[in-house]
Amino acid sequence: MNIKRLHEILGETTCQLRKGAEVEHRQVGSVAVTEVWAMPHESEASAQLEKVDMCLLTIGVDKAQAEKHKEELISLLRDYPQPTDLASGPSYITVGAVIGDQGAAFQLFALGKVLGLWDVITPATVGLTGVKAREIAGNGFIMMSGYKV
Repeated sequence: MNIKRLHEILGETTCQLRKGAEVEHRQVGSVAVTEVWAMPHESEASAQLEKVDMCLLTIGVDKAQAEKHKEELISLLRDYPQPTDLASGPSYITVGAVIGDQGAAFQLFALGKVLGLWDVITPATVGLTGVKAREIAGNGFIMMSGYKV
C-alpha cells in the first residue's frame, strides 16, 4: 500500500478539528491528564467542509476534493496489507498502526464515510455520551463499519 500517497490524499481532502479548548485538564483515576489539541476548533472550519463527529475530535471533509480522489483511494485500499481486517470493521488504533498515524486513521474513516464507502461507529452510535463515551473512544471504540476490498 502506498501510505505516502494515502497521507497526501488525506491532507488534500480532510482536516482535524478540535471540539473543545486547545488545552484540557482532566482526571483519569488517580492520574491528572493534560491534553493539547493543536488544531483549529470545529467552529473555525470552512462552511464547505462536511464535518464527521469522531467523539474525540471532528474531521472536516472537503467532499468536492474527496470525490476527485475516490477512485484512487479505492485503488490504494486494494493494497491494504490485511484486507480482511478492513472488512471486519477495525478501530482507529488498528488502522493507525498500519498507516502510521491514529489521526490519519480518523481522517481515513471520515473520508470513507463521506464517500459512501463505509460508516463510522462511535460511542454515540450506541447512545453513549460524556465521560464514558470519551473513555471507551480512547480505548478504541471508534471504528469503521467494514469495507470489502
